[in-house]
Amino acid sequence: MFTFRRFTLIFFIILLSLNLWNIILSKSSGGFIHDQTPLLYGLLFTLYFGISFAMAFLPCTNFHHPVICHGRGDEKSVSITFDDGPEPVKTQLILDILKKYEVKATFFCIGNKLAGQEPVLKQMHDEGHLIGNHSFSHSKWFDLFPAKIIRAELLKTDQIIKNITGKSPLFFRPPFGVVNPMVSNALKKTHWQAVCWNIRSLDTIQKNPQKIMQKILRKLSPGSIILLHDFSPFTLQHLDDLLMAITRKGYQIVPLDQLIKLPAYGE
Repeated sequence: MFTFRRFTLIFFIILLSLNLWNIILSKSSGGFIHDQTPLLYGLLFTLYFGISFAMAFLPCTNFHHPVICHGRGDEKSVSITFDDGPEPVKTQLILDILKKYEVKATFFCIGNKLAGQEPVLKQMHDEGHLIGNHSFSHSKWFDLFPAKIIRAELLKTDQIIKNITGKSPLFFRPPFGVVNPMVSNALKKTHWQAVCWNIRSLDTIQKNPQKIMQKILRKLSPGSIILLHDFSPFTLQHLDDLLMAITRKGYQIVPLDQLIKLPAYGE
């Protein structure tokens, strides 16, 4: 597997080789490589940081850190997940729809939104939905925070969820789906399992509900993890239709822990 650690090792091997080659050539009459040394160094560092940056936005490659984006494909089952909640009123409406269809979903909650929403969170838990950690701040700079601060955010959100439900989440969804070395360092040697998705609905960007629906159903496959948002108009207005459409295609909607065969909560 092509990982950040192996990529960095290759980078330093090439960098060391270039340094040694440059030293050897400096003792002779030089040559093309010697003459182009600044350009080669610039190109090498640009590739290293450019590839590392780009791969942070592709978490399912497991480049920076192991991330689960898909369940086992041996059964025709999928899971539905909601990010960025809980939202006043809106999350309650989603819970009502899920209860109507007897569907168990996973809500990745933001810690600083939980104050005042304790009854909703408790209802999620009591009705059999799973609750995951989606950071405390969901800051747009979250993935640039030092690992110590990222870890502190997750611990703070975990504690709030545990105080309300009595359980501590093991599933963490990185804000914006970005996983870089800082996020990876925060997760190493901890209990959290990073979980993303393989179907990104873009329900917060795409305005045409038919296109969102078509995209989700077109990409549907055994083991799919679907990303929706508590506050999006599509979720509120078309969740009924989506649940029925998934069922008509012969899929069973199951809890995330059942789909990926991992426990959702720890001590």
